[in-house]
Amino acid sequence: MIEKIVLTGAAGKLARRLRAPLSLLCRQLVVADIVPLEATGNETAVQLDLSDAAAVDGLLQGADTVVHFAGYPREAAWATLIPANIVAVTHLWEAALKHGVRRIVYASTNHVVGMYPVDRKVDVAAELKCDSRYGVSKAFTETVARFYYEKFGLESLGIRIGRCEDEASDERMLSTWIHPQDLANLVQLGITHPVAADVVYGVSENSQGWCVNPPFEQFPYRPQHSADAFADRIEAAKPPTAKRWPLQGGPFADYEFVGESARAANFYRASYATFPLPKSRHGND
Repeated sequence: MIEKIVLTGAAGKLARRLRAPLSLLCRQLVVADIVPLEATGNETAVQLDLSDAAAVDGLLQGADTVVHFAGYPREAAWATLIPANIVAVTHLWEAALKHGVRRIVYASTNHVVGMYPVDRKVDVAAELKCDSRYGVSKAFTETVARFYYEKFGLESLGIRIGRCEDEASDERMLSTWIHPQDLANLVQLGITHPVAADVVYGVSENSQGWCVNPPFEQFPYRPQHSADAFADRIEAAKPPTAKRWPLQGGPFADYEFVGESARAANFYRASYATFPLPKSRHGND
């Protein structure tokens, strides 16, 4: 059994549903948030702001694993996103490194690939195509996680969460929905299964899904739920004038978008890899 797990954002919509399953994996579950929390069972409640480096340093002392679900969860101005999703991440990974944390399981988002067209499948190795400032902030977290693994060996799993609700309720959710139980199972796998600095898509078994996870042999995630169960109801309730999103990010991609969606859908930096690169004149570049 793990000695100490720290859960950030524990008062949030998603993280509060992780408290019960995580408490079964450890002797002490530290539930942390910027708002007050009431501890139960083997929990210890901590109120702090993750943009406070000293507070984060104290939070992670003695921790084996961090489940990081704190942050600002939607599109916003940089003034809002930078403290919550950028500064907080740097403090968390630095403190984890200092205190010998073994692993961080963190909430990323499908919006790091939200500029892909809806007719294309996207696996975990696909080029990032963020659809929003929020998506960019989560891509930063994924980059930080990879750097700290490659440089220092700090393991992590990022979960590119779709839409987590008890039921799917609109057409886009037929592709992006994840049931809370499936999300909890993914988090537990992130804690117990061997990982490096990996990412997975946080989606259930949706036949209309765009996201492709690693084979079961590599990462044994087997969703127990599917948005398909709600397809008929969603289709029947869909208004005749319902908008069809051309890009996977849906309203996140559409917000403030200038010009035609084809510009985003058709641009891939990876295509540059077909051109030979000049050799460096400096052996240590």
